[in-house]
Amino acid sequence: MRQSNNPIWNSVTSAASLFRSWPISWSHYVSVFTVCAVFVFYSASAQEAKTMKPNPVTHTFYIKNVDSEPGAAAIIESVKKVKSVTDVKLKPGDGYAQVSFDTHAVTHHQIGQAIADAATPGGKPYVVSVRRNVPAYAEGDKAAKVDAIFAKAKDYFKVITRNREKGEFEFEFLPLKVDSAKEGLQGWSGMTTGHALADPAPKGLGLKWQVVIEGQTMQSKKKGGQP
Repeated sequence: MRQSNNPIWNSVTSAASLFRSWPISWSHYVSVFTVCAVFVFYSASAQEAKTMKPNPVTHTFYIKNVDSEPGAAAIIESVKKVKSVTDVKLKPGDGYAQVSFDTHAVTHHQIGQAIADAATPGGKPYVVSVRRNVPAYAEGDKAAKVDAIFAKAKDYFKVITRNREKGEFEFEFLPLKVDSAKEGLQGWSGMTTGHALADPAPKGLGLKWQVVIEGQTMQSKKKGGQP
């Protein structure tokens, strides 16, 4: 049997050759082969997840009702407990925090919830959001297509249109509902929406998806999406 350059495929085909030599029925052979194929698939998927390269970013999270030093300190302490967070910058009155983290390890929603959780019981709740732009939003039929993608995340955030013609949006996080049966990423990740908007057709719409970061030049990605 000819060998390929794929070691996983070579393992499966070698196993198949071995099974054919056994004195078992064809149905048993198919069953064993299926089990092996499933095992290889999940092993490869697990290995890919383990070897996913980090994607460190520093993104802006807008926060309403932070009006004191103790409040800002509580937010910083809360967010720094989140997996992969390396830095948090926040001053009362700025209205936003700069958070450095790995988008392959934690979602924007998890960061947002950590900020919201830092609010003083009985005090004003912290309203957390991120801002993103889709410059071509108002062109032709693009608005309806973009809205449909936003709608898929309706359980995660409320969309606030800041400027329809320029395609400027704010995503205000809803309380994060943690799936206890799921490990790892929870809630909304900017990568999910970013890929759906920015990846080339047929996977995405091929549109620019810009990340709004205070104090920095606008970041945009047209291919591959930007968290």
